[in-house]
Amino acid sequence: MSEPTSAPLDDQSPPRSEPSSSYANYVLGVLFIVMMLNFLDRQIISILAEPIKRDLGLSDTQIGLMSGLSFALFYTTLAVPVATLADRWNRSRIIAIAVAIWSLMTVLCGLANNFLQLFLARIGVGVGEAGSGPATHSLIADLFPPDRRAGALGIVGMSIPIGAFIAYSAGGWIAEQFGWRYAFIIAGLPGIIIALVMWITVRDPRGKVTLAEAMKPDPNKASFKEAIAELSGKPAYWHLVASGALIQFVSYGLASFYGGLFVRVHGIGYAELGWKLGLMVGLSGALGAWIGGKAGDILGRRNPSFPLIIASLILVVAAPGMVAAIYAGNVNLAIILLSIPTFAATFYYGPVFAAVQVLATDYTRALAVAIYLLIAGIIGLGLGPVFAGVVSDMFAGQAGFTEASALQMALAILALFNIWAGFHIWRAEANIKRD
Repeated sequence: MSEPTSAPLDDQSPPRSEPSSSYANYVLGVLFIVMMLNFLDRQIISILAEPIKRDLGLSDTQIGLMSGLSFALFYTTLAVPVATLADRWNRSRIIAIAVAIWSLMTVLCGLANNFLQLFLARIGVGVGEAGSGPATHSLIADLFPPDRRAGALGIVGMSIPIGAFIAYSAGGWIAEQFGWRYAFIIAGLPGIIIALVMWITVRDPRGKVTLAEAMKPDPNKASFKEAIAELSGKPAYWHLVASGALIQFVSYGLASFYGGLFVRVHGIGYAELGWKLGLMVGLSGALGAWIGGKAGDILGRRNPSFPLIIASLILVVAAPGMVAAIYAGNVNLAIILLSIPTFAATFYYGPVFAAVQVLATDYTRALAVAIYLLIAGIIGLGLGPVFAGVVSDMFAGQAGFTEASALQMALAILALFNIWAGFHIWRAEANIKRD
């Protein structure tokens, strides 16, 4: 496969139909629901982890493996080949198939009888969700012009905290009323319908390309090796990747032990915890994603680096806010303080992913996102929950620590990684103009 040339894309790509504004907004709405279900099915295990731990007799380390590493193993590694396919084949088909797979696997999580079965079902969820991220970002980039792209990505980013709100509030209530198994089953079923809607109503603006044609080598699309070669000379991109890995390291590590923290420390019930936690995550997370997207669109026109500077500062503030939440004296204050790191963990979405699209060429657009998700997923999603679980178990075995205080100490250490993430976004801002 040859290196991409500098010829205009329109001279080399399949004919594309120009999407209308109303159709682009419709597709954005469907993708919003897709990503909302993506995060709902991914994160519902956070509110269910504590009842699963008690029912199946698991350790905190096993909780971390089940909620993080099991999902990340294939979610991250499959993202690259799927993104390569998304740069060539029908992205709406890829997303529809992905939704169907992860939804069925979420249902199977509710049927698991031991740690191994649940671990394997979570791997299946990761396999399905690997297909949605890069294809969604690439599709949005084709549907919206550059001056609206960060805003569109910010809207999609808002679906993440809303999905979390449904996962926590509904999942906690269902777990308390009917058991954790029913929560998984009910969460997985709506995705089957959305997969059909995606397949039937959403078209790819790049035109019709058969799967057989997409599998053939394309001199106008970069391979994984070529994408790495192109991006290797852009330090800003790799600082963005590092920041994403660390942000996810903290956010997924914390989310995996939401139930453990509040049930062990404050003795709250799952239903009450679910709606309070869900409301906090939904409001502060959605607000962070929306403001971050708007900052990327409005402030970015004056100075493209300014939204990244703000994201960096917010992450630094998130560290003490998270520590204060972990050691708060009552459950309501703890949940309010958790809005600070939650806001920071979604504010970056629009500015950072818009910057990734700027740094990538059309030849590597989906692959740049896939490589980002690969590294950020393995380190953040895969290892963040495991780190928190291992450190918690380590402190729990020492004199003077209870099961609750050991988890508090582990999560407080985790909070410091926010500062490291902010440093990398700051360094990305310093390099992005040159790159």
